[in-house]
Amino acid sequence: MMQLKSIVATFRANPHAHGVLLLLPAIQYGRNYFASVAAVLFTMTLWNTRLRPLVLPTGVALVAASLSLIWNAVQLPDVPYLPREIRLAVGLTLLFWALAGTPRHAVARFDGRWALALLVSLALFATAQWLAGKRGIALYVPQKFFVNSEDWSLAASWVEHAREHGYDWSVRPSAGFSEPSYLGGVSLVLHFVCLHTLTRRQRTVATVLALAVCVVAQTYYGLASNLLVFASFHMRRLPKLLVLSASMAVLCLFALPLFAAESSRLERILSGSDTSTSLRAFQPVELIGYVLAHAPFGVPLTAASSFFLRNDLIAPFVDAPFQNGLLNLLFSYGWFGFGILVLLWRVAGGGSCALFVFLLMAQNGAPLDFDKIAMIVFTVQIVRHARVTRAGNMSGRPPVLAQPRLSNYRVNPVL
Repeated sequence: MMQLKSIVATFRANPHAHGVLLLLPAIQYGRNYFASVAAVLFTMTLWNTRLRPLVLPTGVALVAASLSLIWNAVQLPDVPYLPREIRLAVGLTLLFWALAGTPRHAVARFDGRWALALLVSLALFATAQWLAGKRGIALYVPQKFFVNSEDWSLAASWVEHAREHGYDWSVRPSAGFSEPSYLGGVSLVLHFVCLHTLTRRQRTVATVLALAVCVVAQTYYGLASNLLVFASFHMRRLPKLLVLSASMAVLCLFALPLFAAESSRLERILSGSDTSTSLRAFQPVELIGYVLAHAPFGVPLTAASSFFLRNDLIAPFVDAPFQNGLLNLLFSYGWFGFGILVLLWRVAGGGSCALFVFLLMAQNGAPLDFDKIAMIVFTVQIVRHARVTRAGNMSGRPPVLAQPRLSNYRVNPVL
């Protein structure tokens, strides 16, 4: 009874932050894009953030989006979907304003153990899926719950398709999310929060759990991103960190085949023939030079499909040109995209926070959708306050809420 009262008390201390964590496992569920849990989290995040309009980032975002559309209309025959392009430009602007702003909720009363408990739950769920899959039992969320219910990459869709055609199915665990890499992205969010809000022993548990989740789900994106934020957090202890990070990487690589749904996937990744890795890393890097040379102001995201197919550059795809939202900003805005990334790095505060933002954007092809903006802003707010509080405790001075480094350009007053 006392434990239950303690849980209720911590929730009431900051209902917004703890409520976000409770809704996070269902972030991909909904009837459509605007009637979804992601839209609710996005609204909650903006409502509980004191936005700070920025002149330079706002101007660069609007000019980049406008020039991309004008160049496409004048030089290319591909037709973009204007409502979505406008939404993406607005999302980029709001991301700048929210990252530069300050939280309106009681961020000092956030309890990092909630993030650790959620990480434990995801690890147990993914492990249960893996064990059930070995016995031919599908413990996957039905595809009708997801916003993108027609997407055949959903785990439930693969299982149903296999059963209809009478052959064995083999799907990597993804907990309650659409794909293993999305599970890796959520584990990155929770791990990054735990690193900055928990004690040393609890941080170690969180790191082990985050890596274990990624190993069970066999998501190489999740492994790499979690190891990178772990390294950035412990950067001051560099010699010990190198040995520890290398040891964990070796252990994870040896453990992956034990959980492999696709036993030859590591070989396919190393040979460059793995589809997921190719869409996230190899193909974008190969084609970015072509886009910058032939479309210097970029190709609008909603016209990218016809652009790449018309030029016989890649095989047909459905949504984003590649499954790397960070590089998709360069494809969408051309040379202006580099300026946007620089400004985004500075507004995020540089260092590990900016690294986290870039890693989470690279999780899939949609960097500016409701779910990504909500997770980025929520996590950066929690981590900034925890870092400043820790610095204040070490120096003996009262903590002052951190602001991003914006000394190189002017900003408007706080709303």
